[in-house]
Amino acid sequence: MSLRNTALFVCLDDFAKLYQSWERHHLIPTSQKRQRSGKLSLGEMLFIMVMFHTSGYRCFKLFYLYDVCDRYKDCFGDLVSYGRFVSLMPRLFLPLCALLHHLSGEETGIYIADSTSLSVCHPRRI
Repeated sequence: MSLRNTALFVCLDDFAKLYQSWERHHLIPTSQKRQRSGKLSLGEMLFIMVMFHTSGYRCFKLFYLYDVCDRYKDCFGDLVSYGRFVSLMPRLFLPLCALLHHLSGEETGIYIADSTSLSVCHPRRI
């Protein structure tokens, strides 16, 4: 794995640890007694999702089967199957939203809007 990917993983894993500690202290606890940790950590799942969006693949299944399971297999301890990862994806919604909000930066109030006209059809048909 390249240095860029390693730095990305470290940042995402640190964010995942902060998010999990925040989640434990600020959300309403559930009555479930089983809280086993899965084969993939939250940081690893976030890394896979960010890598997919920066990879250029259009199909997540091909990315997971060919890139993650073949090229990056040594980088992960135990990989889950594609079907299991897809079933775990809804758990990533809130952490990804929090990550994007955190990375969006400070709101300045200065925004740029493009106001060029779009020609939909020929002027005679209008």
